[in-house]
Amino acid sequence: MRQTIGFHATRFDVQPVQYELDEDSEPPEPGTEPAAMLVFESGGNMLLMVPVSRQDAEGMMSAFTEAEPMRQALPPEATTWQPEGVGLPGGMFWVINPHVIGMSVTPPQQTGDGLVPHWTLAFQDADESQVQVAVSDAMCVQVVRALAQVAHGELEDGEAVAPEEMEGS
Repeated sequence: MRQTIGFHATRFDVQPVQYELDEDSEPPEPGTEPAAMLVFESGGNMLLMVPVSRQDAEGMMSAFTEAEPMRQALPPEATTWQPEGVGLPGGMFWVINPHVIGMSVTPPQQTGDGLVPHWTLAFQDADESQVQVAVSDAMCVQVVRALAQVAHGELEDGEAVAPEEMEGS
């Protein structure tokens, strides 16, 4: 079932992981095993956790590079955009952990439907569902820096995470 979930990211973190191969599994191609977990938080109620390999990080950095020239000059009121956290009722808490097969980046811009004052990161999984995350300019810089660290193997070693712990929840 195809779904689209969108939210504003209020915090970003990247955590290194060590990939432990299951004894019965074939090893992944070099560079494709998860090296880090990107974590986008919205308020205290929602987390998006995206495992990325060094190869994935390179591709994601390229998506930012390709999107930058499409960025448009925005009116002054757009430069003060701040994300709003998700307010889920009754103490609900969502953790989204898709198996990402693609990612796109859309910069801030004026569209036919109006002003989009933030970056939009869209993560797509195998059934074409998407999680769209709105991020500020400052957070966008943090994400690109983190991706560079992952791509270059510069994150500190983290606790080992078994493959079944990284699959969708």
